[in-house]
Amino acid sequence: MATEILVNDGGAPARIMNLAPANAAIEAGMFVEINSSGKIIADSDDQEGGSSGQKTSLGVLLVDCVENGPTNIVTGKGVVCNVQAAEAITCGHELTVDNAGKVEPTADADAHRVVAKALAASFNGTDSGGNTTVFVRALLI
Repeated sequence: MATEILVNDGGAPARIMNLAPANAAIEAGMFVEINSSGKIIADSDDQEGGSSGQKTSLGVLLVDCVENGPTNIVTGKGVVCNVQAAEAITCGHELTVDNAGKVEPTADADAHRVVAKALAASFNGTDSGGNTTVFVRALLI
């Protein structure tokens, strides 16, 4: 992975856990959840576009995983991570999850679950496949 995911846990109660096998290959820096089959998937509950708006994520995938392989998920609050972003983000935005496990700024924090706060403007990094990807340094909340 060219872009480091875990920046600093700041002494926060963060845990890196293998909660379940992956349902499919998932890239590091994505928010993940568990499906009804007990497998880890990229968080697909579009918080901004959906009507529910209050779903939760398990955490952020620390390293890439393969189908049926182990998953290393960063969980906890107060952890600083570089997470994948769906679009350019400015410092200070409250972030929610899109339908692909990436963060996006929320237009309505009262209606959509905020998962992180942007600590800096988004930047271009490189994913494990060598592709340019948008990341943002975020504080998990």
